[in-house]
Amino acid sequence: MIRSVILAVFGSLLAAPSAHLVMPYVVVSGATQWQTTHAAQAVRRAGGTVVTSYPQVGVVIAYSSSSSFAGRVRRDVVAVGATRTAPVPVSYFAARRRVSYTGPPGFPTAPAEGTGWNLAAIGASGTRGSHSVTVGVLDTGVDDTHPDLDVDVGASVSCLSGWADRSFGAWRPTLDGHGTHVAGTISAVRNGSGVVGVAPGVRLASVKLAEVDDGETAESMVCGFVWAAEHGFRIVNNSYRSFPWRYNCPDQTDQAAILLAVGRAVAYAQKRGVLVVSSGGNAGLDLLDRKEDSESPVENPVYRSIDNSCIRLPHELPGVVGTSAIDESSVKATFSNYGIGKIHVAAPGVRVWSTWPGNAYWLASGTSMAAPHTSAIAALIASRHPRWSAAQIKAALFTGASPTPCPVTYPVPQVCSSAAGQTSFYGYGVVNAYSAESSSGR
Repeated sequence: MIRSVILAVFGSLLAAPSAHLVMPYVVVSGATQWQTTHAAQAVRRAGGTVVTSYPQVGVVIAYSSSSSFAGRVRRDVVAVGATRTAPVPVSYFAARRRVSYTGPPGFPTAPAEGTGWNLAAIGASGTRGSHSVTVGVLDTGVDDTHPDLDVDVGASVSCLSGWADRSFGAWRPTLDGHGTHVAGTISAVRNGSGVVGVAPGVRLASVKLAEVDDGETAESMVCGFVWAAEHGFRIVNNSYRSFPWRYNCPDQTDQAAILLAVGRAVAYAQKRGVLVVSSGGNAGLDLLDRKEDSESPVENPVYRSIDNSCIRLPHELPGVVGTSAIDESSVKATFSNYGIGKIHVAAPGVRVWSTWPGNAYWLASGTSMAAPHTSAIAALIASRHPRWSAAQIKAALFTGASPTPCPVTYPVPQVCSSAAGQTSFYGYGVVNAYSAESSSGR
C-alpha cells in the first residue's frame, strides 16, 4: 500500500502540465567551508542549480536537467549521486505553504487514556519527562494542532527538498499521519482523554522528511540530521526506510554518494550530542544474511543480488540504535527484522494506539511503532540526567533493558541466536521505563 501511495505521489508530480523536470543530487566534497564552496562552484559550472549547502558535513544539494551533469561535477569533488531514478518537477524544491492534511482520516476516539498494552509492557505507567528535553520526529510531519501533542513549532521544519523550509506549518503532515502517530507514542500529554505517551512532558519537534512513509530521500535526511544537530535535540526518532533505494550499496556510484552524505550527517548529529534511534524494518529478515532486494528502486523495482555491505539508512549506520518490535506476548513480531549487532533493543510494535492528524487516533503495527518507545525511554533518561552525553544515555538504555531470552519455539525460517549478552531478536532486551527513570549511570 505504501509503495502504491509513493508512486501515486511522484506520478502526479510528473504529470504536472509543462513541468520542467530535473534530477536531484547529493554532491559530496571535503568537509570544510572552502571545499563545500568549491563543490557549489563546480555544480554551477556544470549548469546545475545549488539548492543549499551544508559545509558542516561537506554536502551540497543540487539539481540539473543535464544527463552529463554528474560526470562533469564528479571530476572536482569526492562523490556525486542522483537521489532518484526518475526526475521530478523543479517545483519540488519550492517552499511549502498553506499545508493541509488530505490523507486517510483516523478514529475519533481511542481506548481509555493509559490503558494501552504497550505502556504496561515497558513499565511506563505514570512516567513523565522534562520539558527541557526535545525529541525530533524525523518523519512525514506532525500535526501540532492535535490536543494530545506538545510540539515546539519554533524548532520544527520541513526538510522535504533538502533545505530547511521555515514556512509556517510546513512541518505538518499532508498525505500520511505516520509521523503524528510516532509523535504520540513518544510524548502524548496526560490530559484525561485520548492517548498518553511513554514520556509525556518532553517536547517534540517535527522535522518533515517525506509526504508519505518510506519516502525519505538522501537530501531530506542530510537536512534533517544537520537541523537536529544545530537545534539542541537530545534524541531523534527515525521510523522509515530510505527512498528510492531500500538498501544502499557502496559499489554503486549513486548509492555510494548517498551513503557518504547521509553517513556524515548522522555522524555530525552524534558528534553534537544527538542520540539517533531507528526502526529495524518489517521484512522479517536476518540482517546478517541478506541476499536480495526486490523493492528497489521504488519508482521501478527490479530484483538484484545484494550482500551485507548494502545497508538500510539510517538504521545501520554506526552508533544508531536499531529497534525490533514485540507483540502483546512480548515475543518478536514475525514481520520484524533481526540480527545481533543490528537490533539493539526491542519495544512494543503491534496494535499500538496513538495520535493521528485531525484530532484523531489510529491503531498501527510495525517497527515504526517500536522505535518511538525507545526514543521516549531515552528521553526519560535524558530528563533524569540532563548533563549526560548521548553515549551515556545509550549505555543506560541498554543496561536498563529487560533481558529477554530467545523464544523456545518460533516460526521457521527465522532463528533466534545469542552472543555477548544479546540476542538477534531483542538485542539487550525490551526497553524498560522503570529502569530508565531510576538509572544512576552504573
